[in-house]
Amino acid sequence: MNSTLSAEEQLALAVEFRVPIPQGPVGGYGEVVVRRDETSDGWAVTDGALVGLRAWVEGEDGGWQPVRDIGRAAAYKHTREQALGLAHRVAEYEAINHQVLLGVIADPLGHAIRTRQYTITCPRCQTPGAEEYGEPAWNSDDFADCARCRACGLEWALDPGADASCTTCGGSGIPGAGPTRTHTPSGWQSVPNCGCHESGR
Repeated sequence: MNSTLSAEEQLALAVEFRVPIPQGPVGGYGEVVVRRDETSDGWAVTDGALVGLRAWVEGEDGGWQPVRDIGRAAAYKHTREQALGLAHRVAEYEAINHQVLLGVIADPLGHAIRTRQYTITCPRCQTPGAEEYGEPAWNSDDFADCARCRACGLEWALDPGADASCTTCGGSGIPGAGPTRTHTPSGWQSVPNCGCHESGR
């Protein structure tokens, strides 16, 4: 009896794939990890963390999101093929972000002159010292100024008109760094701007 498994049968047994980030490690394992859900056939694109696992979410409010916040159904919603394709795109984004970071390290004085000096406080958990980074803009070689909290994992966009040191909005101009619109029983409504955003206009 021949016990050799076909390539497709071998793939069916896999529970994890690792997609290397181009141009070498950029922190952690230097990989984007595609994982299958333990209780379903769904797959997620993750950062591979052993604690505080984050999954990549597409869309306007996308990016790395803690699985505990978005839920397993939202994280593990892809087929294997979809997750692998997304993981390769995410690996490219991470490589671009790393190159920007290397530029800052190579020219820290120039970077300090070009950037504002402040401490960003997370608007959700109030932990100071959020990390500022550039999120690649879709279909562009430009970046959006963003921040991420290392304590709770919240990521949000920084608004040039807001005070990045504001503890209410974390520099987003939106209290709690939430969405700019919220769904209510009467329909979609705009949320109020933070006071620092108003004074910065």
